[in-house]
Amino acid sequence: MKTKNEIRANFWQMLQETAPHLAKMKRAKKTQNDYPADIRCAFVEYTYNLARSGEITQRMADNITL
Repeated sequence: MKTKNEIRANFWQMLQETAPHLAKMKRAKKTQNDYPADIRCAFVEYTYNLARSGEITQRMADNITL
């Protein structure tokens, strides 16, 4: 994953597999703060784990928003 769009797409795909009830809340026009805390926390955890495993840089993890 190299771009923010790829990271977001992979997050929603992962969420579809692990928590489909949350993935159903995805909307094109929503910003990060429009989503419930469960989704926002899951995204932070997801990007943190990507950075820890070296798939993305820490800077990317710190700057990406849902």
